[in-house]
Amino acid sequence: MENIKNILKKLPKTPGIYQFFNSDWKIIYIWKSVNLFSRVNSYFNWKSKLNFAKQKMVEAIFDIKIILTNNETESLILETTLIKKHEPKYNILMKDGKNHIYIKITTEFIPSIIKTRFKWATWTYFWPYTSTNYVNNILKLSKKIFGYRSCDLHFKKEKNWEIIIDNIWNTKIPCMDYYIKRCSWPCLKENSKIIEYKEKIEQISHFLKWNTSKIKLELESEMRKKASELKFEEAGKLKQDIESLKTLEENQIVRDGINWDFNIVNFIAKFEKFYIWMIEIRDSKITWFYNFEIKNNLEEEKEILLKTFIENDFAKNIEEKNTYIIPFQIDFEIDTIKTEVPKIWNKKELLDLCYKNIYEYAYKSHLDSLSTKWFSKQTMINLLQVLWYEQINKDIIFECNDISHISGNHTVASRSIIENWKSNTSKYKKYRIKTLEEQKINDFDSMREVMTRRLKEIEKSKILPDMIIIDGWKWQLSSVVEVINKFKSELNDTEILLLIEKLQIVSIAKREEELFIINSSKEFERILLDKESNELKLVQKIRDEAHRFAITFNRDSRIKAMKKNILESLPWFWPKTRTKLLKKYWNVEALKLVDIEELKEILNKSQIETLENHSII
Repeated sequence: MENIKNILKKLPKTPGIYQFFNSDWKIIYIWKSVNLFSRVNSYFNWKSKLNFAKQKMVEAIFDIKIILTNNETESLILETTLIKKHEPKYNILMKDGKNHIYIKITTEFIPSIIKTRFKWATWTYFWPYTSTNYVNNILKLSKKIFGYRSCDLHFKKEKNWEIIIDNIWNTKIPCMDYYIKRCSWPCLKENSKIIEYKEKIEQISHFLKWNTSKIKLELESEMRKKASELKFEEAGKLKQDIESLKTLEENQIVRDGINWDFNIVNFIAKFEKFYIWMIEIRDSKITWFYNFEIKNNLEEEKEILLKTFIENDFAKNIEEKNTYIIPFQIDFEIDTIKTEVPKIWNKKELLDLCYKNIYEYAYKSHLDSLSTKWFSKQTMINLLQVLWYEQINKDIIFECNDISHISGNHTVASRSIIENWKSNTSKYKKYRIKTLEEQKINDFDSMREVMTRRLKEIEKSKILPDMIIIDGWKWQLSSVVEVINKFKSELNDTEILLLIEKLQIVSIAKREEELFIINSSKEFERILLDKESNELKLVQKIRDEAHRFAITFNRDSRIKAMKKNILESLPWFWPKTRTKLLKKYWNVEALKLVDIEELKEILNKSQIETLENHSII
């Protein structure tokens, strides 16, 4: 159970798949979540009202593994695929043999578009979809924008080029779609109408592949043309079609453009190890993820290790003849190995997804290995003595601060704590960097801000940690010392001044894992510890934990910023009104598809005008 507790603490708050294993290493449950941390932890919350089967399942859990995905749709498709492959004991609802839903275009002379759960070789399919409602929305929008026939007519072309229509159900020709302009009316047998219909089918095919840029350009061009002709009603309809098209666009990288069998392979070289992650794609679906860990004591080249791995995998599965998607070109000894090195689009995104998973796995594996070291309170005392520092508190407290950002955006900092040789997550802290301009990269200024705020906390609480660890070289340490000296010069309280004088700082540089302190002569002093010593491992543990915590906070900040509700920034939209809208329509984008008369039931005239002025409806 201690192993499960450690896993639960380290789960990310991102979309993905979680798998529960029993003591025989069999998968007993697979499910998806938009927030892995919250969802998986909920099973182990004593307040959760689990049914009898779920309670038995939780009792049987021996290990938990996760697979990160880019979004919820991707999670849903991967979840269904894995459940069908492994048939876990507790996934009762998903073991009914149902297939994914497909949208197909028939090969008739005048094609039709329908949804199905079965595949035949002669038709064109667009898939996989797991939600019937989602497919219905796509077909509804396709019909609205492009128009296609939904009748039961069967068209044949005779040798004399005459078009024959089988009308076994006595369908009215033309049908209602003719009058509401939702079809190009091929049933009228006019050559121009048939050509127009087939062009629309081609556009729908591009739309279903999400090759929408050309379609949007055509619609925008037509919209401008209608506007210049003062046909504002028709131009407004085209604008709505364009916005509807954008609403349904979703980045499901496996469904789009990966039409064969591939092995996606990526790696990370970290912590004196070489980690490899492989995504298996069969029949255009992710079917499994594999991770491998190689201890790289010989400091071999990354290319050699990756080459050896792929050649071994190819030799074991030589009959499959799958293509390997890899991050850079490799010269293999085996000529029959097929590889691709994508730079853009779907396969590149799959490589990135692969890297995201191996990065997460490598960090967790490293932190787990550090936690097994025999740390003790004596380890912390020994480290203080090596650095010529003193023990300040009865319960020894070490803390570490780290900075994280993406190209200068969402710069944040974190603090991790080790108290009496164990991580104390209850005292971890997050900082949003306030003094740095957006898109400006300056880790020194960020660390100065964090240290200034930390000193103010010490001034208020009058509690000093035994040691503060800085992630960086001596220049980062120098900037921190500069902040401390400035803070001391502005102090009027002698008691606090004496307290700050006792502050003990050390920095750790990643390349050689060397430590730096400011000695009694106010000079930098470099200290090298044995690479296998518990004292160095302890510093690495708190440093890596701070780094992980900062990255997680940065990622959460970016996700929160992306999900910010634009309604909050608009006048006249109070919390109750926002709640009503989102409860009924789920998101702001969906409002574009709602009739204004329907919105009048919830909103007043001023609110509707505000939405129109901000191009939300």
